Amino acid sequence: MSMDTNGQAVITREFARLDGGELPLTVARANGTGAAVVILPSAFGVGPDLEAQMRELATTARLVAALDPFFRSDPGPSPFEDQARMMKRIQGLDRARISADFRAAITWARAQPEVRSVIVVGICLGGPFSLLAAAEGWIDGVVTWHGSRMENYLERAAHMTCPMRFHFGAVDPVVPPAAVAAVRAAFANRSDVEIRVHEGATHGFSHRAAPQAYNANAERAGMDAVHALSASR
Repeated sequence: MSMDTNGQAVITREFARLDGGELPLTVARANGTGAAVVILPSAFGVGPDLEAQMRELATTARLVAALDPFFRSDPGPSPFEDQARMMKRIQGLDRARISADFRAAITWARAQPEVRSVIVVGICLGGPFSLLAAAEGWIDGVVTWHGSRMENYLERAAHMTCPMRFHFGAVDPVVPPAAVAAVRAAFANRSDVEIRVHEGATHGFSHRAAPQAYNANAERAGMDAVHALSASR
């Protein structure tokens, strides 16, 4: 069990092995015994609000690890009000490299003591990478929160055989109803894929530090989905 003096999960900085270097990870450990959770965050990175969510999730999961997709070029969290920095990060996205980093983080998590399985959480831009990880068979479950452009990564839906939980906002301008409908259609015959659309929720509903976007009910449902899937794997 790893708890600090306040009874919270311990946050540490650790490293996964990469070809030609190391991948920095933010890791939370508490008293969880469920599947490990690996998080690919949004373009805002791993900020204090995500760390708080990780601390809670670690009460169920064996460990919770989040990677920084921008550690090479623009490391660290970005304030939610800095939209220009966020857009620059997205425009410079190296998808092949981030996919390799994601796999390295998953491999690292699977190799940790007492980890029996690994699920992933894809937040915003992390959604498509989570689908690809499922298609490649790297993981044992997927949860996404306001995953963007997932409709463009469904050609291998038949290969995504692990259980999945997708959470969208009903008024998300980045993920319009047509995108959600495409995801529904791709997994229409799958009883182990659950899709929830939260009334009144917009893009970024899980970001506690973004008051214009945060939706407590949608975030709670997304968190509960991770708890339940981790406990079941």
